[in-house]
Amino acid sequence: MSARSNFGSTSFDPYGEPVSDDRNASTMQGDRRARNAAIAVFWTLALTLTAGRIYFSEQTFDQTMTLAQAQIAAFVTAIR
Repeated sequence: MSARSNFGSTSFDPYGEPVSDDRNASTMQGDRRARNAAIAVFWTLALTLTAGRIYFSEQTFDQTMTLAQAQIAAFVTAIR
């Protein structure tokens, strides 16, 4: 007749540090919401900046493709 007790059990974070159990679920949920909001803001900003660079680019698509092919060819030649 053995019973397991959670008394004295310690949980660990991904880095192996012990985590105290005094954090409640609402704090963890708030952390998750903040992280998700930060991720959404980051990717929105990244896509907006990328789209702006594409829209305001003075090069035509053909020039861009020619330049990309030349850079790839130079890279392949350099690694041989």
